[in-house]
Amino acid sequence: MHTDQPATTEDIELLIKLRKGDQLAFADVYNLYRAKMYVYACNLCKSPETAEEIVQEVFIRIWQKKEQINTELNFGAYLKKITLNHVLNHLKKAARDKVLQEEIFNYIDTIRNTTEDNLLEKELLKTYDKAIELLPPQKKLIYQMSRNEEMTHDQIAEKLNISKNTVKNHMVEATKFIRSYVSKHGSIICFLIASSNYFRPN
Repeated sequence: MHTDQPATTEDIELLIKLRKGDQLAFADVYNLYRAKMYVYACNLCKSPETAEEIVQEVFIRIWQKKEQINTELNFGAYLKKITLNHVLNHLKKAARDKVLQEEIFNYIDTIRNTTEDNLLEKELLKTYDKAIELLPPQKKLIYQMSRNEEMTHDQIAEKLNISKNTVKNHMVEATKFIRSYVSKHGSIICFLIASSNYFRPN
């Protein structure tokens, strides 16, 4: 995506007018690039509705920041860069959605013991495992006993000689941390999996 490429003569003329606040020039720029940016955004986020929203946001920003446009650079490449940034922001917001987090967390349970060679799944599990490693020792132990060994809170409490309530609190805190970590550090992976219909029943 080379924004340092020179602008076309047609773009330069339009952009000079746009920088001066010419609304007709803005309409021409919109009509010239809108469809291309929509296809680009849609290919990235896999959602026509989200792509449409992103394109509108991009052109609103172009109008708001019109005085800052460099008329000598390739405007199409510049638009692509802005569109990509908006898509990434949408991906991160979507991954923070609590409903999606719940689906992702449930999905992790279904793929932990599979042998399928799926790159996205491997990356998601790697992020999940990293989150577990970052837990304090006792939280980590309790979480692993519950999730990996499928022990009940009563069984864990008895084995570690602690109260059931303590086990419950550790599990709540550990789960909250792991979900937050996966959301923050694996946001794009999470969204790609979700947008690829991984969570939909066959």
